Amino acid sequence: MSAKKVIVHAPASSANIGPGHDSLAMALELRDDIIFEVLAEGESEAITLTEDGSPSGEDLPTGRTNLAIRAFEAVFLEVGKRPPSVRVTTVNRIPIARGLGSSAAAIVAGVAAGNLFCGGHLDMQGRLNLAARISGHPDNTAACTLGGGTVSSLVGSRVMWAKVPLPRELRALVVVPGFGVPTGVARNVLPGSVLHADATFNVSRVALLVASLCTGAYENLRYATEDKLHQPYRSPLVPGMLDAIRSACDAGALGAYMSGAGPSILALMGPETDHEPIARAIAEAFGRSRVSVSNTMALSLATTGVTWEAEE
Repeated sequence: MSAKKVIVHAPASSANIGPGHDSLAMALELRDDIIFEVLAEGESEAITLTEDGSPSGEDLPTGRTNLAIRAFEAVFLEVGKRPPSVRVTTVNRIPIARGLGSSAAAIVAGVAAGNLFCGGHLDMQGRLNLAARISGHPDNTAACTLGGGTVSSLVGSRVMWAKVPLPRELRALVVVPGFGVPTGVARNVLPGSVLHADATFNVSRVALLVASLCTGAYENLRYATEDKLHQPYRSPLVPGMLDAIRSACDAGALGAYMSGAGPSILALMGPETDHEPIARAIAEAFGRSRVSVSNTMALSLATTGVTWEAEE
């Protein structure tokens, strides 16, 4: 393509949605802006910026280990082309290591930009497959790519996926504790096997969850978002997490769960739900475990996935 710069807007995503471990996810209307500029000479360089444009290089790698650059270059390798040198500037709004898909946003943005610069050789399915391969699992990358609610599963190296028609009036309250949980750490605490009864519990809950979301049966969501496959095992990493989930529902949330690998709590709300009592209840629950809250966001669901515009 003739463009020398691509600006990519990649949404946050919330995976699991309670019992849908590594499968269910939804995109949230909170976006990182990632700018890719092809350089005439020199090595790849990543410059990380905060929302107001001030440097913030300590949270993300600034070389070829940066996920956006890795994903960008992976597209060229996938189609047998040599990747160009590229400068990447990121405007980060998605909290890092908080279970809101910041890594997926970087990967999906890199794949989208790389695909544009190398001539669009990858179709949607190819982009989904590559993003999942880089991430290691397809849930966040599918939601970030496609937008809305998604169900995804890996069959070999292919991502099988379907959209979940989420009600437009649903909103998400995200409460972010003041510490991060690396995805690798959160995965390492999961057991190698689980009780058959717990697996049955989750199968019934996830079926109820998807059906309730599709039909607007909000009264089911408190119970449909329950989980026995990952939240109980990860709760020691996030003190007060289970209390916060219960407190959110008691305060008026339709349902609540730990977003992704945590530590953020996401509470589902209807169009008329007052988010402030729910936010206060979650913060108080965390406070009982001496966990502070760093950020609270009331977000709409993102009906579109990653978007971009090219500049000459």
